[in-house]
Amino acid sequence: MGALRHSALVLAVWLSCPLIVHGEKGPEQADALFQEGYTLYQRHYATSALTKFKEAAELGHFEAAYYAGNIIRQNYTYITKESEQYYRQAAEGGDVYAMLRLGQKGRLCGTLRDCDYDREAWIDRALSAALPRADAGDSEAMMELFSVYWQRGERSKAFEWTKKAAEHGNPFAQYWLAVGLLDEREMGFYWTQSGRRADILKWLEASAEQGFPKAMHKLASEYAQDGRMEEAVEWLERMGETDYFSALFEYGLVLVAGPDGSEGRIQYPESKPVEGLAVLLALHRETGNSSVQFSIERILTDLNPDAIGEAKAKSEELLVDTPIIHYLPKFGI
Repeated sequence: MGALRHSALVLAVWLSCPLIVHGEKGPEQADALFQEGYTLYQRHYATSALTKFKEAAELGHFEAAYYAGNIIRQNYTYITKESEQYYRQAAEGGDVYAMLRLGQKGRLCGTLRDCDYDREAWIDRALSAALPRADAGDSEAMMELFSVYWQRGERSKAFEWTKKAAEHGNPFAQYWLAVGLLDEREMGFYWTQSGRRADILKWLEASAEQGFPKAMHKLASEYAQDGRMEEAVEWLERMGETDYFSALFEYGLVLVAGPDGSEGRIQYPESKPVEGLAVLLALHRETGNSSVQFSIERILTDLNPDAIGEAKAKSEELLVDTPIIHYLPKFGI
């Protein structure tokens, strides 16, 4: 690649005929780089992820370009010329969320407010890209329309498309409908709060049954708040088998606390400090998270050396098969 940069002519030929340079593995290489970057991003290793996303974007991976633009924007808290370039690449490739980023106003446009593109046109383009696919039954496109209409200030339409996506079985839509729209924003009309509460749990259950870890975590917590501790423990066990950081963190803490857990939290039938500490030790080994380390230090003061040694031995067998991730949304941050 370095030699190519010395010749504009060679570079132009390379850009026009990418398969000559990269062969048939070009798209496969781009996808592999994207997946590596995405895993790093979900593990909160944004700097390392950015390198992978940039490499994938150079090979024509549009979604990688979106994430590259996003990380750069997050670093500066506004859209820089570099992040704009990546967003444009992604948008031209059909990425609706990149179009919406280019359509955002205010401080995201940069300290000089010098964005020289038509923001409304990008929002219109996002709508045109997502609507036909959503009408054809694509639940991912329906969730894209949630963001489109939310950005346009048409909240009722955003709500309607989220509900359609949930009804089409999209697990994130089911989770977001329950938590984001019905609960936090109290959208939709209900005669009673109990009716709203029933729907919140219904959609959380639907998402959790499909294996979406954030829904499992939230559902277990909601059951505990309602005093439905047996069901809360059932979902605690299931979320303890996921790769979701927050779920695993709580799983370890609940096992340690047992039935003495605080009111309104999940209370495990018996205290299992060795098993709980083992989970937390493994979680810290894999993530280096300071909050996990703080919890471990507090637990260590209450355990004898034999129990601590057993927990350390058990931890070596845990969380070794898959990266621990945070399930960050594509557009929400």
